[in-house]
Amino acid sequence: MKVNIRLSVHGELLKEATIEIDDYKMEELTEEEKEGAIEILVREWAARSLQIEWEAAE
Repeated sequence: MKVNIRLSVHGELLKEATIEIDDYKMEELTEEEKEGAIEILVREWAARSLQIEWEAAE
């Protein structure tokens, strides 16, 4: 299974990626379980891929 990810900020597409999941890992899951597993993988992708920097200014 492939999951396409699109990252946008203020409506502007900044990054596209595809996550591949082995089909055998999803075979016995219910639709709700599949959705949950995909959400976890997308969140992990985001945690690895995104970096936000800030600093206080007067």
